[in-house]
Amino acid sequence: MVFLLLRSMRIAISILLFLFSVSLSAQTVDSTQVDLIDLIVGKVNIKRANQTRSNRKIHFSILPSAANTPGGGRAIITAVNAAFILGNPESTNVSNIYLIPYTNLAGKYGLFLRPNVWLNNNSWNLIGDYRIVRNPQYTWGLGGNSQEVSRTLIETDYLRVYQTFLKRIGSNLYAGVGYEFDNYYNTSEREIDTNGNLENYPVPTNDTNISSGFTLNVSFDKRYNALNPPKGEYLFASWRVNTQWLGSDQTYQTLFIDARKYFKIKENPSRILALRSYYWTVLDGTSPYMNLPSTTNTPALGLTSRGFEFARYRSNAILYFEAEQRYQLTQNGLFGLVAFANIVSASEFDSQQFRYWQLGGGIGLRTKFNKFSNTNIAVDFGFSREYWSVWLIIGEAF
Repeated sequence: MVFLLLRSMRIAISILLFLFSVSLSAQTVDSTQVDLIDLIVGKVNIKRANQTRSNRKIHFSILPSAANTPGGGRAIITAVNAAFILGNPESTNVSNIYLIPYTNLAGKYGLFLRPNVWLNNNSWNLIGDYRIVRNPQYTWGLGGNSQEVSRTLIETDYLRVYQTFLKRIGSNLYAGVGYEFDNYYNTSEREIDTNGNLENYPVPTNDTNISSGFTLNVSFDKRYNALNPPKGEYLFASWRVNTQWLGSDQTYQTLFIDARKYFKIKENPSRILALRSYYWTVLDGTSPYMNLPSTTNTPALGLTSRGFEFARYRSNAILYFEAEQRYQLTQNGLFGLVAFANIVSASEFDSQQFRYWQLGGGIGLRTKFNKFSNTNIAVDFGFSREYWSVWLIIGEAF
């Protein structure tokens, strides 16, 4: 475990050097911004509508969409975002809550609740992730070079309860504790050619698998609005300890480090370069299969691994880097364009060595939905080896 901690510290330092070695330019605010609501009310009513909207304490954004689900069928998804400020606007970050219900009207359903709340003067930051899901997912086994022929389908119900409490202890610096609970139940595996991925795993995956543990967390957050940061940086580190006395089936520990940075190109302030990297590893013990680090399934707010299928690569350690260039296509901020590239490696399960690196990337369109919360509608086309898809979300991926 000491070796893994030292190795994790070296990786964390590398991530910080990568993200924090560039400088920021000054932020500018465009007073002539236009959003979709302005187009709906029309030019005649824009001034009156803007006055009414600016006085609102909560700004809502809503986006209905549909997506394919593993095992066949399509799900109807509705994403609702509420943005608000719980204190002095000059010294309090923008809070936001995501509510995402979905169903395919044939037994598959899900409800996600993701609050990120800032109290007055940023004295506390309360981060939550609550889910109840009945939805299948594919798995390809372990390691950074798992093949398509190894794919099986896992049917499971899932309950997640994550809550973190961060207290401000310095300028943009926070520390605190949390609790994380994962319950996979009614679990079964099908579409198996020879041996299933679950039955080959060292820890049996039974009908029910529970992981329950406390977390110790440190955060540095210099973003005013996490929905669409124009500049700033963010670092979050979480050490999770799952113990049987808290109800966990297995005793094991994990470490998650997430770093992000945003800066404007000085030669062109309408362009923003956004960088992200995370490291997620099992420090000690053996995690249940479904709780192993995997792509797109990180214990953090935001979307990762665009271009990769959900949980495409899974092991006891994941290392990820992403860069996204954001362009403003129109001076009024209504339309934008992004181009992104990412690289991910899942470790070799027996050694935690990163031998294989997988590339992904894509492009996306942005439309300003709500200029007061700076919320975009994002349509992204992403691809990787043997896979491509389209993502439709509110806000930015990170």
